[in-house]
Parts: sequence; structure tokens; C-alpha cells
Amino acid sequence: MEHFSSAVLEKLFSPNEVVDIIRKGILKYAGGKYRIPERQHLERGASTNLIMPAFGTHYFCTKLISVDPLNPLKNLPVISGILVLNDNLTGQTLVTMDAPMITALRTAAIGAIGFNLISRQNETKLGIIGLGVQGFWQTIFIASSKNLSEIYCFSRNKSKFFSYKKKVAKSFPNINIKWCSSAEEVVKNAQIIVACTTSNDPIFNSEEMNIVEKRFISVGSFTKQMQELPEDVYKQADALIIDAKSAEKEVGDVINAIKNHWIETSDIYTLADVLSGQVSVKKYENVAFKSVGMAAFDLALAVAAYEKINMHKN
Repeated sequence: MEHFSSAVLEKLFSPNEVVDIIRKGILKYAGGKYRIPERQHLERGASTNLIMPAFGTHYFCTKLISVDPLNPLKNLPVISGILVLNDNLTGQTLVTMDAPMITALRTAAIGAIGFNLISRQNETKLGIIGLGVQGFWQTIFIASSKNLSEIYCFSRNKSKFFSYKKKVAKSFPNINIKWCSSAEEVVKNAQIIVACTTSNDPIFNSEEMNIVEKRFISVGSFTKQMQELPEDVYKQADALIIDAKSAEKEVGDVINAIKNHWIETSDIYTLADVLSGQVSVKKYENVAFKSVGMAAFDLALAVAAYEKINMHKN
């Protein structure tokens, strides 16, 4: 059985190519060409297992993911798992793929799409909170889509910053990358802040800060217990874009925002609605973006990877 490793997947497409693949996948989903069953969350202590199936016209895939927040203490990655791609007609397994890399790339693409939807033209100061795998890829994809002048960073583990800075500077040597002593310092200095953590609680204190002119993107939280951004982010937002309708019942950020009326459901839109042109958020001054992830994105990228590699073989 052939397996596409993380090294193979990482080099297969440019960031902008991945963004285009995911954008087309979102439109296919909006057009009813994908069937996405509800994903299963299986809790085991502080860890979570996810089973994510997705069915398309010619292929279907199943992604099996384990998210273990304590793994860095053991020098192990937070996310591990595998994606299986099958032929939709015969059910035969075609290939397996490294699920963490598929997840990292498609989530980074979603973040970049969200960034370009909610950012202003003159906003070039990016904030990244959480410097793990997703923090790195969010930076690479956003920097590939827009000229950034500065990046303000914070992680609970400062040692991650040096590796992060070295890798980012390799691709974008002209961006000024700065370490911040707290998440609050990131928010104060940056114009658009991307949260890439697995924190259950809000990652910065907004009580004594003016965040009205700030833009916020959350890509880290993914369970009902997690609220990555403080309530003030949702209270001051005129609208919220979510990458999947399931976010309204799967992730604490959105669940709590709706339950506590921090934002009205009439001002919450899916990415599919926005990209398909059914909804325009241009009338809103301040828009927040929340990604919880969806198997449709995995299927779009997995199919593109499989077809590109097999095209080269032929």
C-alpha cells in the first residue's frame, strides 16, 4: 500500500496552490458535491480522537486523528494519525497519507482565506499566538498571500520561537519577527491576530485592552470545552465567519458566543456561503473568523495530492 509521507505532501504544492485547492473544495461542498457525515469526538482524558469521513463524486476518505495536548512534554507531536483515500465506485483503498500534514496544510489554507476576507488592505502586522506546527503554517500561508511587515509572536514555551523564527525567515527574510512576553503584548502590537493553541480558556485578557480595531482568527480550539478567544472578541465583532456550520455545536468559542448572545446567529455566516457569493460581509466593519475544520477540506486536498502524483507517474 502506497503512503504519502509528510515530506512528500509538504513539497507537493505551493501555499497558494493549496489555498486554491481548498477554495474549490469549499465551493464543491457548497454545491452539494460532497457529503460530509458528522465527525465523531472520542474523549480520553485530556486527549481527543477524531474520526472524520467525507464522500465526493469519485473518492471518499476517512481521517483518523489523535490530539494529545500533553505530548510536547514527551517530545512528541500534539497531532498524530492517518488519512485513508478510497475509490468511491469500488471502495478499494487507493493510498494512505500523513494526516497531521494534511490537517496542517488545509487548516493553514483556511486561515489564509479567512485572513484575506477580514483584513484591511493596509494591515501588515500579524500576530501569532501558539508557535507549534499550526502557528508556523498559518504564518507561511498568510505571508504567501499578503506582504507582511512585522510578525509578533508568543508561545508558552519560548524555545519554540527560535525554531519558528529560523524557519519563517528562511522563506520570508524581509519580515521583522518579534518575540512578545505575553499574548496581551501580541494583541497590543499586531493588527490581525491568529490563535493557534489547544487552550480550553481564553488566551489573553481583554479587560484592559482596546481591541475594537483588531482582527481575530481562531484555528486552534475544536471541542465544546475550548474557548480560545475572550468573549470581548465576539461582543465587538459585527459578524463572525465560521468555516463549517458544525462549529455552532462543536466548539466552545461559537457555542458560548451564541448561548450568551455575544453575537447574534443572524450575523454568523459559513465560509461556503461567503465564497459562493450567497452572502457578503463587506457591509460589516469588524469581522472575526473561526475555523473548526471539516472533512471536506481533507478530501479536497487528499484527492488533489493523489491525482497529481499519479499524473506524474503516467
